[in-house]
Amino acid sequence: MKKISIKIVYTVLFVVCFTLFFAGEALADNMESQSYKIQFGNFNMSAGKRTGDSYLLSDTMGGLAVGPYGQYGSSDYFIGSGFQYIYQIDYFVFNISKLNIELGELFAGSFKTDSHTLNITTNGASGYSVYAFENHPLKVVSGTEIIPDTTCDASDCDETVAAPWTNPNQAGFGFNVSGDDAATDFFNSNYFRQFANNEASESMQEIMGSTNVALDRTATVTYKASMPGSQAAGNYQTSIVFVAVPGY
Repeated sequence: MKKISIKIVYTVLFVVCFTLFFAGEALADNMESQSYKIQFGNFNMSAGKRTGDSYLLSDTMGGLAVGPYGQYGSSDYFIGSGFQYIYQIDYFVFNISKLNIELGELFAGSFKTDSHTLNITTNGASGYSVYAFENHPLKVVSGTEIIPDTTCDASDCDETVAAPWTNPNQAGFGFNVSGDDAATDFFNSNYFRQFANNEASESMQEIMGSTNVALDRTATVTYKASMPGSQAAGNYQTSIVFVAVPGY
């Protein structure tokens, strides 16, 4: 029996930004809630909110070393510092409809599929991105045999670009994304990609995202696998990691 199960893991990434300003006597403050605690908060020469009949203006003056350093997803670090250029996100919600994907028993020359939905809401002025990667290809629980990541019908898809995959004799494991803000290379439900393989040091790839404010945006991720005829029987598993990043 060749059974497939996939564990879903997700991460919501927030960059906590702060500025330290020292002049004469050192000052400090604590800011905290049930989910965070920041020591040494922001002290600038001027900050506040100003209102009129037709406007609301907030400002921060005197910040030191403001600006983003590094670039998320393409370097070893990312630091955001300063306040006004990354105005506060009022809310950020990311939901996955289910965390276990079961493809069941597979047979050579046939596909098995399962799916779930991703839902996101954010008030970030620059929208959001959702990235994904696998810890490793589908691997038998007690052994070394794997089901390879799909290369699609014409060996022309990988972790960065989708292509048609309709021939079950082209064995492998892949995924499709459809719905709101899906990556544009998923032209229709027949287009699939590999997941980026963390075990092979492949970089996670964006599968869903927008530069606009997102309100209840939903996309469906469909998983598909086909067995090589000579594949060893067993229970095959991997973990898929989603990383949701709000845009400031």
